[in-house]
Amino acid sequence: MTKKIDILIVDDRPENLLSLTALLQELEVNVISASSGNEALALLLQYDFALVLLDVQMPEMDGFEVAKLMQANKKTREIPIIFVTAISMEQKHISRGYAAGAVDYLCKPIDPAILQGKVKVFCDLHDSRRKEKEVVEALRQSKNQWEMTFNSISDLVTIHDTNFRIVRVNRATCEFFNKEAEELVGRNCYEFFHNSFNECENCPIHLLKQDLKPYFAEINHSFLKKCFLVSVSPIFNESREFIGVVHIAKDITEKKKLEMQLSQAQKMEAIGTLAGGVAHDFNNILTPIVGFSNLLSMQAVPGSKMARELEMISKAADRAGELVNQILSFSRQQNQEMIRITIQPIIKEALKLLRSSIPTTIEIRQQVDMTCGAISADPTQIHQLLMNLCINSAHAMAEHGGILGVSLSCQEFLDAGLIHQDFSPGPYVKLEISDSGCGMEQDIQERIFEPYFTTKEMGKGTGMGLAVVHGIVRDHNAHISVYSQPGKGTTFKIFFPIATEEGSEQNKIKEMSMPIVEGTEHVLLVDDELMINEVNQEILETLGYQVTSETSSENALELFRLHGDDFDLVITDQTMPRLTGSELAKKMLEIRPEIPIILCTGFSELISEEKARDQGIREYLYKPVSIQDMGAAIRRVLEN
Repeated sequence: MTKKIDILIVDDRPENLLSLTALLQELEVNVISASSGNEALALLLQYDFALVLLDVQMPEMDGFEVAKLMQANKKTREIPIIFVTAISMEQKHISRGYAAGAVDYLCKPIDPAILQGKVKVFCDLHDSRRKEKEVVEALRQSKNQWEMTFNSISDLVTIHDTNFRIVRVNRATCEFFNKEAEELVGRNCYEFFHNSFNECENCPIHLLKQDLKPYFAEINHSFLKKCFLVSVSPIFNESREFIGVVHIAKDITEKKKLEMQLSQAQKMEAIGTLAGGVAHDFNNILTPIVGFSNLLSMQAVPGSKMARELEMISKAADRAGELVNQILSFSRQQNQEMIRITIQPIIKEALKLLRSSIPTTIEIRQQVDMTCGAISADPTQIHQLLMNLCINSAHAMAEHGGILGVSLSCQEFLDAGLIHQDFSPGPYVKLEISDSGCGMEQDIQERIFEPYFTTKEMGKGTGMGLAVVHGIVRDHNAHISVYSQPGKGTTFKIFFPIATEEGSEQNKIKEMSMPIVEGTEHVLLVDDELMINEVNQEILETLGYQVTSETSSENALELFRLHGDDFDLVITDQTMPRLTGSELAKKMLEIRPEIPIILCTGFSELISEEKARDQGIREYLYKPVSIQDMGAAIRRVLEN
């Protein structure tokens, strides 16, 4: 329902107010009357009047004074005034009325038709103005709403003209680049995204220029160290003429990092799945190699060429076993064997092996302090760490050669926070690997420990070497730092806390140098791999044992049911078809609870050493097993 227009009548005579009110109500307007100037001025501040019919002669304040005060007030100066008077229509009175702000001057008695006509004109004019104001206000609100929406978008939104220069930017863009809108308007987006006056190569605007269709692309801006999903859409007017472009850049840097982390996690899961199978099969392959080389070494003349060659075969098999351990360690499926060791012998062994595998153009310089104390570590992993770092350095010098430096020194830190915030004060062993190779930029240094990150060509690196190093350092409660400059080489420093425990290292050395122990007992040997059975049988017979071998765990169980008392010991593989080693052991212990059992495995997720011992299995050995370890394990279970 349309609101009625308000008309104000001001006259000190009640009869005049009544007659004018009756006359104007025929126009369906809302007539409000005032009998004095002061009352009129008060009403003028309360209503939005389309017109004021103002009597000239009134006590206290005449019409001219009221008009003058209306002209002085910002709220009322635009309201039209028609003077109504009973005095003469002399020119001086008319002129005074117009000077006071009137739009017309009428003399009583007034022709009703003329008055209604004039009032209707001003009512229509007021209505038009009111509608115009409503339209302007709606436009203002719409503009404000658009501005608020535009500025509430968290992505970087810029609007470009047909020359692809920026004409408008949202608040997020200003905040991201720390600039005022005026500093960005009139420029090309690549000037501050790319910090260049050349267009970005894969910018979707190139495609939009061709067919005026929307496009999007992922763009890595090295200047900003950010990745953006950029979308561009053309803007058309009502005539379908191209008038500009909306450019939206969404920062997806964190999203890409999460995607990469997910990808790496999936790769790690795949490695974890494969690692166990690889370890089992590979260790089974190594078992005959280690076993037969041990047997031949016992027959070779000490110091002879054959003895040396057999020693090299054994070392190669050991390295292969370490490779399996590296895979298992990287996939976190192997517990580290932490013992108290000195690093010096490991450095000597690693550099001896390394010398034969890197070009002669690379000189190895070592400076090893033989007085450095022992650390708590896994010897295999320390060897892996050394080899990985040295090979990494050798690759950096492969083209022009250079110097590979390896040093070991002692360092006391009163404030170990200088190394790492989680470290405690005390003595540390510092292992330093340096090279004079090509060096690295800072952005490369920040990523070198990421799994699968490599700067090498396809097929020349997996990106796992330094990731393994970082994992080993972390597992040993150590800290690694890297310093590098392009063209000036790279230096890695690893700080290991010195161990305080005594005896562990000596016990390990004692075990490693333990002589081969023989026996005469009867052993039931079970393994589904014929070659492994054969080599283990020959080893055991060489040690003096009587051996009955089976390649079927079910046949072995049946044999044990019939002649269990004939055997002094059972040695069984874990992973076998139909009946695993642990299941076989359980059934045998049910038949004869005191029978000693040794379980051997290349790798198994089904049973750990702890579970095996809880089940009653006496020893748990990882393949490949040396003749010394096999002999010692047999004597332990038989004599204890």
